[in-house]
Amino acid sequence: MPSKTNEIKHRSRAYYLVVIPATVILMIVAGWSVFWYFMSRQAAAAVTKWAAHEAQLGRNWTCPNQKIQGFPFTVEISCDNLQFQGELLGKASTGIVRGFHAVAPLLRNDNILARLEPPFTAKTSDGTLDVTMQWAEFYVELEGDPSAPQRLALAGTEIKLQGRAGSVDPMDGGFKEFHSYLSLASDRHDNSYDFMFSFNDGSVPALNNFLDSQLPLGVEFGGTISQADLGQAGTFSELLEKWRSANGHIDVSTARLRSGGTSFEATGGFDLDEQHRVKGKLDAVFAGFGNAFRQLNIDPGLITAGQALSGLLGRAGGGVPGRLSLPVNFSEGYLSVGPVRTSIQLPPLY
Repeated sequence: MPSKTNEIKHRSRAYYLVVIPATVILMIVAGWSVFWYFMSRQAAAAVTKWAAHEAQLGRNWTCPNQKIQGFPFTVEISCDNLQFQGELLGKASTGIVRGFHAVAPLLRNDNILARLEPPFTAKTSDGTLDVTMQWAEFYVELEGDPSAPQRLALAGTEIKLQGRAGSVDPMDGGFKEFHSYLSLASDRHDNSYDFMFSFNDGSVPALNNFLDSQLPLGVEFGGTISQADLGQAGTFSELLEKWRSANGHIDVSTARLRSGGTSFEATGGFDLDEQHRVKGKLDAVFAGFGNAFRQLNIDPGLITAGQALSGLLGRAGGGVPGRLSLPVNFSEGYLSVGPVRTSIQLPPLY
């Protein structure tokens, strides 16, 4: 039989093998809990800092009944009925999103991914804007300090927009997919941001009728915007005026619109004139725009004249039948296609 001394040694060894690791684990869990609590408060402070920065610029956000969750590896800040008050397109406006869930990695509070729950409603005090947006999924990614943002990205699926905006009543449209980003250009030093947004597999009745096509729409628009000091200007008008005064410019590297056999592709650039109207030029290629040209009062006889049109208005569309290359100009408050000034006027943006 083992001696009593050996039995005591065995029990002591078993005690240390169980209790010491358990104690270490408990200490790690407790320490991590304290660390998570500290970092979660920092993440909450980052959200508060962003809200305070927005309030200084006249945009007030309210997150009622805020909750902090996500232990042990992330921090999630959520609330119901995220509310907005401020200027929207030059009008005093209010908006509300039913659900807001912002997630940040535990070791970073300058990178936030927010998931929004539908619907979003927005209206102006004078009733010129009253819209509701629904979606299946919608995410917003923010990176960088509020006063010097590095990146903003939005993505959503099954987007549906209804309501009215100015003279557009009713406004109706939707897309199955939406992607966009605005990212600080690392290879430039003039506050330039690369941007892109795209809508896929969509329907906008007014645009479909203009193009005389009921097939799904696809839209893509991207390029680089210079002198975009996004973190400082307050209202939309202040932002645009500061950008115009700094000789800001938009270089368009991609502009595409497609619906079945109807297409538009262009590159070029824009800025603002002294009357705050868009001015610039696009080198564009059109296909299947017969109905649209007629609505713009461009003689369809010119459109079907082929060689005569290419000699009068520019070269043929890369030698592809049915494609036509035409410059599109925005000048003196009007839109021109080729040599034809259309009846479309360009009002001041602010």
